[in-house]
Amino acid sequence: MKNKFKIIYIAPMKALASEMTASFGKRLRGLGIAVRELTGDMKLTKTEVQQTQMIVTTPEKWDVVTRKGATDTELASIVKLLIIDEVHLLHGDRGPIVEAIVARTLRQVESSQNMIRIVGLSATLPNYLDVARFLRVNPNIGLFFFDSRFRPVPLEQQFVGVKEVGSGGGAHLRQIQIMNDICYDKASDMVQKGHQVMVFVHARNATHTTAMVLKELAQKKGHLKHFEPEDSGGFLKAKKAISSSPNKVLSELFAAGFACHHAGMLRSDRNMVERYFSEGYIKVLVCTSTLAWGVNLPAHAVIIRGTEIYDQSHGTFVDLSILDVLQIFGRAGRPQFDKSGTGIIITTHDKLTHYLKSMTNQFPIESNFINLLADNLNAEVALGTVTNIDEAVEWLSYTYLFVRMRINPQVYGLTYGDVQEEPMLETKRRQLITAAAMTLDKTHMIRYNERTGDLNITDLGRTASHYYITCETMEVFNSMVRKSMTQGYVLEMLTRCSDFQQLKVRKEELTELWNLKDQYCELRIEDPPEDIHWKINILLQTYLSRGRVNGSSLQSDLNYISQNAVRIIRALFEITLRKNNAYMAALYLKMAKMLELQQWDFYSDMRQFNCFPNEVLKHIEYPMLKPDQIRDMDWKEVGDLIRNPKAARHLKKCADEFPLLEMEASLHPITRTVLRIRLTITPNFKWNDKYHGKAPEAFWIWVEDPDNDIMYYNEFFLITKKQVITNEPQELIITIPITEPLPPQYYIRATSERWLGSESVLPLTFQHLILPETHPPHTDLLELQPLPVTALNNPSYEMLYNFSHFNPIQTQIFHCLYHTDNNVLLGAPTGSGKTIVAEVAMFRVFNQYPGCKVVYIAPLKALVKERIKDWKIRLEEKMGKKVVELTGDVSPDIRAIRSSHVIVTTPEKWDGISRSWQTRNYVRDVALIVIDEIHLLGEDRGPVLEVIVSRTNFIESHTSRRLRIIGLSTALANAKDLANWLNIGEMGLYNFRPSVRPVPLEVHISGHPGRHYCPRMMTMNKPTFQAIRQHSPAAPALVFVSSRRQTRLTALDLIAYLAAEDNPKQWLHMQESEMEQILSNIRESNLKLTLAFGIGIHHAGLHERDRNTVEELFINQKIQVLICTATLAWGVNFPAHLVVIKGTEYFDGKQKRYVDMPITDVLQMMGRAGRPQYDNEGVAVVLVHDQKKNFYKKFLYEPFPVESSLLEVLADHLNAEIVAGTVQSKQDILDYLTWTYFFRRLLKNPSYYNLESLEPQDINYYLSNLVQTSLDALSSANCVEIEEDQRTLHTTWMGRIASYYYLSHKTMAHFSQSLHGDLDFDMLLRVLSDCEEYATIPVRHNEDVLNGELSQQCRLPVDPLSLDSSNVKAFLLLQAHMSRLTLPNTDYLTDTKSVLDQTIRILQAMIDTSAENGWLSACLSCQMLMQCIVQARWPSDSPLTTLPHVESHHLYMFTNMTNDSRKPCNTLNGLKHASIKSYETLAKPLRREFEENQIEQIHRAICDLPTLDLKLAVRGLWFDADGEQDKLLRQPPARDHWIPLHAEQEYTLMVEMQRRGGNPNNVLCPRFPRGKNEGWFLTLGTIEHGELHALKRLPARGKAQITFYTPNYRGRIIYTVYLMSDSYMGLDQQYDLQFEIMDPLPEERVERVYNTIDKTIIE
Repeated sequence: MKNKFKIIYIAPMKALASEMTASFGKRLRGLGIAVRELTGDMKLTKTEVQQTQMIVTTPEKWDVVTRKGATDTELASIVKLLIIDEVHLLHGDRGPIVEAIVARTLRQVESSQNMIRIVGLSATLPNYLDVARFLRVNPNIGLFFFDSRFRPVPLEQQFVGVKEVGSGGGAHLRQIQIMNDICYDKASDMVQKGHQVMVFVHARNATHTTAMVLKELAQKKGHLKHFEPEDSGGFLKAKKAISSSPNKVLSELFAAGFACHHAGMLRSDRNMVERYFSEGYIKVLVCTSTLAWGVNLPAHAVIIRGTEIYDQSHGTFVDLSILDVLQIFGRAGRPQFDKSGTGIIITTHDKLTHYLKSMTNQFPIESNFINLLADNLNAEVALGTVTNIDEAVEWLSYTYLFVRMRINPQVYGLTYGDVQEEPMLETKRRQLITAAAMTLDKTHMIRYNERTGDLNITDLGRTASHYYITCETMEVFNSMVRKSMTQGYVLEMLTRCSDFQQLKVRKEELTELWNLKDQYCELRIEDPPEDIHWKINILLQTYLSRGRVNGSSLQSDLNYISQNAVRIIRALFEITLRKNNAYMAALYLKMAKMLELQQWDFYSDMRQFNCFPNEVLKHIEYPMLKPDQIRDMDWKEVGDLIRNPKAARHLKKCADEFPLLEMEASLHPITRTVLRIRLTITPNFKWNDKYHGKAPEAFWIWVEDPDNDIMYYNEFFLITKKQVITNEPQELIITIPITEPLPPQYYIRATSERWLGSESVLPLTFQHLILPETHPPHTDLLELQPLPVTALNNPSYEMLYNFSHFNPIQTQIFHCLYHTDNNVLLGAPTGSGKTIVAEVAMFRVFNQYPGCKVVYIAPLKALVKERIKDWKIRLEEKMGKKVVELTGDVSPDIRAIRSSHVIVTTPEKWDGISRSWQTRNYVRDVALIVIDEIHLLGEDRGPVLEVIVSRTNFIESHTSRRLRIIGLSTALANAKDLANWLNIGEMGLYNFRPSVRPVPLEVHISGHPGRHYCPRMMTMNKPTFQAIRQHSPAAPALVFVSSRRQTRLTALDLIAYLAAEDNPKQWLHMQESEMEQILSNIRESNLKLTLAFGIGIHHAGLHERDRNTVEELFINQKIQVLICTATLAWGVNFPAHLVVIKGTEYFDGKQKRYVDMPITDVLQMMGRAGRPQYDNEGVAVVLVHDQKKNFYKKFLYEPFPVESSLLEVLADHLNAEIVAGTVQSKQDILDYLTWTYFFRRLLKNPSYYNLESLEPQDINYYLSNLVQTSLDALSSANCVEIEEDQRTLHTTWMGRIASYYYLSHKTMAHFSQSLHGDLDFDMLLRVLSDCEEYATIPVRHNEDVLNGELSQQCRLPVDPLSLDSSNVKAFLLLQAHMSRLTLPNTDYLTDTKSVLDQTIRILQAMIDTSAENGWLSACLSCQMLMQCIVQARWPSDSPLTTLPHVESHHLYMFTNMTNDSRKPCNTLNGLKHASIKSYETLAKPLRREFEENQIEQIHRAICDLPTLDLKLAVRGLWFDADGEQDKLLRQPPARDHWIPLHAEQEYTLMVEMQRRGGNPNNVLCPRFPRGKNEGWFLTLGTIEHGELHALKRLPARGKAQITFYTPNYRGRIIYTVYLMSDSYMGLDQQYDLQFEIMDPLPEERVERVYNTIDKTIIE
C-alpha cells in the first residue's frame, strides 16, 4: 500500500520545509511513513523518492518537478494529497508559481481521472472565498474560516510610528536611535513583569549591534539587575558552555541575559541559544525573521524593530511583508504558559497605516500571474498539456488570476462593463494568451502558428522550461550568443540575464568590490566600473576563486548569483548541445563544472579531491601536472617534486581514482555517405566510494568535426561502479554522416559530467578508409497490362485466388517465375504480394518436377505458423499437396517429411537438417527453396541464411540436380551483390524502388528530446494520441512499441487522453454489451481494461487465446487501435491505415542498455501502413529520439545495404562443415569461403570488415588469418584436430556432438572444462545453465532486483553480485521451473519457455559427453536431470507428484492406499498395477481432497503411463560352440548363477522390449512448453569402477543390441543395465548381469568398423 501514494507538502521557505520534515517525520514514524525534504539544498535520488511517502518541498522545486512531466510522472502520478501551506502567498512574488502548480494539478486530475486532494492552509484572509474558488473547494463542506478570535492565546497588538525629526544626513540615524529607545522601554517593561522578549531585526549584523545597544542602555539606566538571570547550577553550566564558543560577543551578552541569533551563526551556537532561551536564562533575544519561520520558539512579547528589509532578489530595501509580520506575531504568547501575548511593531510614521490596515485584514489579495504568464505558458506547452491557443485559454481559467479578474477587473486593466458583457472573459484571456504566445515566438521558445492557433515547443523553450529560465534571459542569449566565445565573454553574458537585473550597486560596497576585483578576478572585465554588470562579474569571479566577502548584503548577493549562475550555464550547455556546436558545448560544460566546484580551470585537477594542502598543490601547478602524468611517474619522483613523500603516495592514489576513459574505435562505412563507428570504452580509473559515490559516473560522448565545428553525435553515457571494478569494456555503435572529399579527421570526445579536466579525446583519421562502391540503380516498374489469373493455365491453381488479375510487380516477373528455372531475387516494398510470387514458383515445381519438394524458409516461428495456417487450407485441402511444419516447437517424424510436398521451416532448423545432406535423401529431393525476408542476412540470424544458400550452391555443384533458389526481400541497396551470390544471371534480379508500393505511403518523422528512455516514451504518448486523431480518426491504427511493459503503459495513457474527450469510447466499433461478453473470457487484466475502450494489446507474453481474440477483433475492425511489440511487424500480417512507431530503441539484455532497432525492422513496421483493399494511401508516423532524426530521414528513403555478419559465428559453421566432410583442409575452407556472401561484400566494402587494402596478397593474408583464428578457437574447444602438416583437419567426437545438437563450440569448451565424472545433480544444473546458449537470455531493466527476490525462494544459492547475468537468470528460471514457483511477471514466463526450448538438446549433448568419457554416475544424473526438467520436479520429490493435481501434501493418501491394498501404491508402477483394474481402488481414498473430474484425470494419467517388459540375452562366441549363439539372462539372477564369458572378447547384449500403456508420441508433461515423444536410454556400466561401457537411445518397443568388450582379467564381474526414461520420473529399471570371465579365445582376424552416430560396432 505504501508505494501507492505520495503526499506533497509545499512550504514557502526552505527553513520551514526542513522544520516540517523533522516534525512530520517524528510524528509519522509510528505509522512507518517516511518523510523527506526535496528543496534546492536537498536532492533526492530516484530510489529515495520511491521509498518516501511524504515529500516536503518548496513551490519552485515542485514546479520544476512537475514541469519535467515524464521523468517524475511516476512521482507526480501517484500523488494523492497536495498540501499548500501559507496560501496567502498568492499575492507575493512567488504567487504565480503556486497558481501554476494548482492549475497543473487540477488539469492533471481531469485528464487522468485520478483524484488528488488539495488542502490550502493560510493566515486569515478577507477574500478567502476567492481562494477557495480557485482551489475548487466546495464552500459548504471544505471551507473553514477562523478569524483572530480563535487564537489559542489572545494577542495584544501595539503599533508605534516614529516621525523623522529635522532633516539632513543625521535624520536617518536619529530615527534609528529613537526606535532603539522605544524598543528598550518596551522590552525592559516586559522583563520587569517577568516575561521573555524577542526582538526582531532585519539584517544579520544588526542583531549584534542592537543587542549591544540594548545592553548599554540597561547599564546606563542601571537596569541590568532585571535582565541578569539568578545564579543557579544550570546557569553556571550554561555560562561555561557559552564561553567555550568562538563567538566572544555572545558570551559577553549572555552574562547580562541578552543573546542574538541569525542564520549566519554556527549551528552549535544557534542550538545553544535556542536551548537556553527556552530554559529561561536569556531574557531578551535579538534575532532575524528566519527564526520565526524556522524554529518554533515562542516568547510572551515580540517586538519588531524597524520594517525595512534588504531583499537580494530586488537589490534594494523593501517593506517587511505582512506575511512576515503575521508569522512573527504568531510567535507571541506561549500556549502552554501564558494567558495572553504581546506583539509590538515599531515602524516609520508613513508606513503605520499600511501595517494597521493589513493586520486588521482589509486588503483582499490579488494575483500576480500576468507578470509570469509567458514563462508559465511556455512550461505548459513544453509539458504537452497545452498544444493550441484554445487549450491555453482553457488553462488560464484554472488560475487565481481568472477568479480575481471577474471580481475586481480594474486591477487587471478591465472595467466592470467588460465583465457584465462577457462573464467568462473569453476575449481578455485570449488577448493575454496571444500576447504571451507572440513574445515566446519572438524569442524562438515556441512556434506559434497564427492561422491554426497551434503552439509547438522548440528545443529552446523546452530547455528554458526545465531550467526555469525566463523569456527575457532567452532574449539576452539570442542576441549575445556567438559561434565561438571566450570565458570572459560568457561571464559578461551571464551578467546580462534577467535573473540578476534587480540587483543594485550600493555606495558602501564599492571599496570592497574594488578590493575583490584586485584580489580575486582572473579575467578582464569589459563593463564600465561601478556598473551593475561589473559588480555581478566581480562576484562571479570571486566565487570561482573562493574569495571571502565581508559585507552582509554582498554575501547574500553572492549566494544568490552563484546559485543561479550554475543553472543558467547548464541551460546554455543543453541549448548548444542541441545546436550541435561542439566548441561552445565543451566550453559551457567546463564552465558549469567550474561553478559547481568553485574552481578555475587553470588550477590543478587534483584540487577536486579537496584533501591536499596548498603547498603540495603549488608544486604540481607550476609546471602543471595532469592526473595522467602523475600516474606515469614513480611515487618517489612525485615525492621529490612536491618535497613531501608522505603526500606523494596519496597523490598517486588519487590520480588513479581520477575518472578517465580509454576509447578505441573501428570504422565501418555503410554507404558512401554514412559511417558506422564501433566505439569501445574502457574505464581507466579505480573506483572509490568516497569520491565517486554509489551512483554511476556520467560522461558526455560526442563526435565532432574540428574543421567546421559541427557535432555529429552526442550521447550521455553512464559507467557503473561494477563496470569500473570488473573493468569491462562498453560498446557504443554510432552512425554519422561523412562527406567527400573525406575530411582530415574527426574527434571523439568523452568529457566527464562532474569532474573538471576529465576529458579523453580520440582522433579518427580517414587515411585508410576505403568507401564502398556506389549502388546500381533500381529496376523500373514497366507499364504492362495486368496479367489475368488464367495465365496459370490450370483451373485448380486459379481458384485459389479471390482476385482476377495479378498486380504490376507480379505481372512483370510472372514469366521468369512460371516459365523458367532461373534463380530469382525480388526486392519490393512490404505489402506488394510477395507470398503470391512464392506460390507461383511452387506451382511450377508441381507441374515440372512432380516428385520433388519445396522448402519455404521464414525467419520467425510466427511467420511459419501463419503460412501453415493458410497453406494447410489452400494447398493441402484444396489441392492435396501435403504441407509440414518444421520448427523448434514441431518436429514431425521422418515419414511425414518424406511424404510431404511443401516443408515450411525456420533457418536454424533447416540448417541443422541439411548439414548431413549426404545421408538424408529427402534433402536431395528439394527442387525449390524460397527464402522469405532474405535481407535479414545482415542481422543476428543472418549467418544461418548465408550458410544455407552457400551450402545449396555447393550441393548443386557436387550433384547434377538443379536446385532453384528464390529470395524475397524489401527493396535493397546492393541487390547486385546478393544476385551475384545467388547465381542470378541476366534474368531474375528484380529490385524495385521503395516507392512502388501498391498503396503509397506518407511518412512523418518527429524527434523527441529526453536523455532517458522511459520518460521519453512517456512524452511520446500525447503525440501518438494526436497522430491517431489526425490521420486515422476512424480507420484502424497500429502502434509499435519496444517492450511489453510499454504496450501496457501506452495503452493506459491513451485511455487517459480518451477520458478527457466527449466520447471516450470512440475507438470501440461494436455494442458495449457484446464487448462485455468477450471480456468475460479474457485472462489478462490490463487487456480487459483497454479492450473496453477499443484499444488492443498484443505481445508474445499474452495467453494464446487472448492473443487470438485481440487479432480477431482488430482484423474485423471491432477495435480501432492495436498496440503491439515489434515482432508483430514480422509475424502476422495485419495492415492498418496508420502506423505509429513509438521509439526506435529497445533494451538489449546482453549490453544492458538501450540500443537502436535495426533499420529493417523499422521499414517492416512502416510497411504495415496502408491496406491494399481499402486505402488509397497509408500513413506512418515515426517518433524518434531527436538526435537520431536526421539518420532516419536519410535511411527511410534510401535503402540500407546488407552486410554479412558471418564473421562472429564463423567457427561454429566451419565446425559443421568439417563434421559433414565438405571441407577437409585449410585450402578447402578458403574455397568454401568464396561461396559465401561475406566474400562478395568483403571485396566491395573492405573497410567495413577491417580489411585495409584490396591487393591480392593482403586479401589472402586476411582470409588465412581469419580461418586460422576460427580453427584455433575450435581446436581449443576440442572440436577439431589439426594434423602435423598444419593443413589437414579431422573432426572429434566433441565436434560431432556440437554439430549434431546445434550447439556453439564455446559450450563444448565449457563442457571440457566443467564437466567431471563426479558431479552431483546440483552441480550439473549449474553446468547446464552456464552454457553459451543462455548467454543471450535478456535481463531487462531492473530485472536484477527481481532475480534477487527469486533467488531467495530457490534452493541453490547464487552469487548476489551477478544477478544481472543471463546465465544466472537461466539458472534461477530452471530452479523456479522445477520448484514450480510463481514467477514475478509474464516476461519471465516467456523467458522460461525459451530456456526450456534449449535444455533438451544441451542435456542430450551432456549425456553424450559423459558417455564418451565413460562417466557412469554423471551420465545417469544427466538423464535424471532431463526427467526432472520435463516433469518440473526435483529428484527428491516423489514421482507421484508428477501426476496431475497431486502435490506433496497429498502423498499421505497414497501411503494409506499402500497399507489398505497391500500393494506398493507409493510408486508409479505399483499404483498403476493397483488401479488399472479397478477405478474405485484409486478413487476412494482420493475423494477426501479431490473432485471427481480431477480423480478421473489422475486415473487416465496413471493408465497411460508406459510399462516396459524386458528380455535380456547375450550373443557372442564361446569355445564350446561354432559361430555365434544367444544365452538368455534370467532376471533376477540366482546368487550362484554366473554366466561364463571369454576375456578380451566382444559380446552383444540383446534387448527385447514390450511396452504397455498410452500413446508413446505424447508424453504427459503439462509444464513443459512443447510436446515430447517418449524415448528411453539404455546404459550399461560397472558400478564398482563407476565406468560406463555403452549407451543407446531406444524407442519404446522392439529389439536393440548393445555391444560391449570384456576386460582382460579373469574373475567375476557384475555389469548393470539401466533403462531410464527421458521424460518420466520414477519408471526407471535396473538389472544386474553376473558374468564370470575365463581365458580368451585363440586369435582370429576380425575387421571392425566403429559407427559413432549410433555408438555401435558393425562387422
